[in-house]
Amino acid sequence: MPDIVRVITYPDPFLRRSASDVEEVDNNIRQAVEKMLVTMYTNKGVGLAAPQVGLGRRIVVVNASGEKADEKILINPTIVERRGAMEGEEGCLSFPGVAGVVRRSAHIVILAYDIEGKEIELPATDFASRVLQHEIDHLEGMLFVDRMTPESRVLAREALKALEESYGQAPAEYEGRH
Repeated sequence: MPDIVRVITYPDPFLRRSASDVEEVDNNIRQAVEKMLVTMYTNKGVGLAAPQVGLGRRIVVVNASGEKADEKILINPTIVERRGAMEGEEGCLSFPGVAGVVRRSAHIVILAYDIEGKEIELPATDFASRVLQHEIDHLEGMLFVDRMTPESRVLAREALKALEESYGQAPAEYEGRH
């Protein structure tokens, strides 16, 4: 079983970097995906983007329902269609103790590659759409706190300040930083 990897927390500047495309889905990518899945499930998350574990590549893993059959691995995902709007509360493994209301598209369509390197088209609605948009934002260096409603930002201010004050107390060695 792959090891769990440490999730980078806010305000680490690595979270603000845009991730690079995956050129080839090889064994290194497959191993990274396995570690990401173990890390996501161990932390009771519904999604995880590679930058959150220090890998500067365009990879996300998601499982909005928790059912193994709903697990998705997306390499180089791009949202090609957006429809409707919804608001709902979000949290993030990189922001422990922080949550807030974010406005997202209600329906999206994603083009990506799967773990075998085959192109796929994935439609998503409601919560699955929210999870995917949140994770794809991470690939662009966009964080959910950037999209929070003004009211939520005010409510999250103290929790964000606490994360900022505790930053730098853990070692930071990540593949994508070099």
